[in-house]
Amino acid sequence: MRLCQLDLPVPDHTHMSRRAAPLSVKIPRRPRRGPTHVVVDSTGLKIFGEGEWAKAGFREAPLPAAATGRLCQAERGTVRQHGVGKRRTWRKIHLAVDETTKDIIGLEITAADWGDSEVLPGLLDQVEGEVSQVSADGAYDSHGCHAAIAERDARATIPPRDGAVAWGDGHPRDAILQEIEAKGLAGWKNDSGYHRRSLAENMMYRLKQLGDSLYSRTFERQVNEAQLRAAILNTCTYLGMPMPVRVGQVAPAA
Repeated sequence: MRLCQLDLPVPDHTHMSRRAAPLSVKIPRRPRRGPTHVVVDSTGLKIFGEGEWAKAGFREAPLPAAATGRLCQAERGTVRQHGVGKRRTWRKIHLAVDETTKDIIGLEITAADWGDSEVLPGLLDQVEGEVSQVSADGAYDSHGCHAAIAERDARATIPPRDGAVAWGDGHPRDAILQEIEAKGLAGWKNDSGYHRRSLAENMMYRLKQLGDSLYSRTFERQVNEAQLRAAILNTCTYLGMPMPVRVGQVAPAA
């Protein structure tokens, strides 16, 4: 600034960190074309144990924002001394991905003790337009998840847990159990399109290419940091995706 003869303050990292808290992140999303097949998954990102930092005024970002952040009640009230227990803890990142366009259409950030099934309704609330199918792993096999999917008039593609029994009253989950009994689990997965859920796992891999840790210290800033990563990924997705071609085949004309 002195060389440029400018009388301007020079920001440092603490200034940038304070600016991160009120930052409003808009994750780019293109309009959906027709019904959406939503694939869902979650992963953990390391943070330096929040127990070493003083209690902060955590917030929940409003829906239908691009993402929300949630802490359990016990964690909201936790206060520990600075410098005690240099341990690592986690934030869980929950993603809803469009199976066709491969962009992020729902994002939740929670404490590590939030179950995947607790978060699915909030993810679906962020999905705009008609939903045709929701594919998720067995962690989402709950009454609440099936009810949230049914509210969107969508088909649930969730493998029942081991030892699952019928829920009765003609519940759609009972039809899944019957199909698995008739075709086997592998056959049901092939016929139902369940394997497309791997696209959510691929998105988690892409997310971790931006770092497997969150560097912000307060939950509020961690939410914004995760939103920024989602915005970067969607922007890159809209610029273009690679076209995998099986060895020995000719790539289709662009």
